[in-house]
Amino acid sequence: MNIRTFTLFLALVTFFATGASAFDFGVFGGGPSKKVKGLVQEARGAYGSANYSKVIDLTNKAIIEDAKYAPAYALRGKAKKDTGDIDGAFKDLNKAIELDPKLGEAYYVRGQANEIMGEMGKAKADYEKGCEAGYRGAC
Repeated sequence: MNIRTFTLFLALVTFFATGASAFDFGVFGGGPSKKVKGLVQEARGAYGSANYSKVIDLTNKAIIEDAKYAPAYALRGKAKKDTGDIDGAFKDLNKAIELDPKLGEAYYVRGQANEIMGEMGKAKADYEKGCEAGYRGAC
């Protein structure tokens, strides 16, 4: 067995030993469907029009279709924050960050929610994380 074959074998053993699925890594077309992406895109348009109930409805549908799509939670959390549902916003934003720790927008919006709650230290930390993740609005 040459080194390339051995490396591939070791990677496959590790892959299956962790309980991962090929779908988790997008090997078989995993990731959000066109429908889910379309729902979130439509929700972003509704957000731009300040139609927060429509944003929440569309992101709910996206989450039902794909409960692992972090941008849907982040956008729903953003709409909840803007409607005054700060507890709901924190739940959604924390879930978005759990699913995708590099989603800078979720940190930024959670920073805004922390600011609303008077938690300036937490807000600053979230803004810094959002900036580090590449979300320019947080910088």
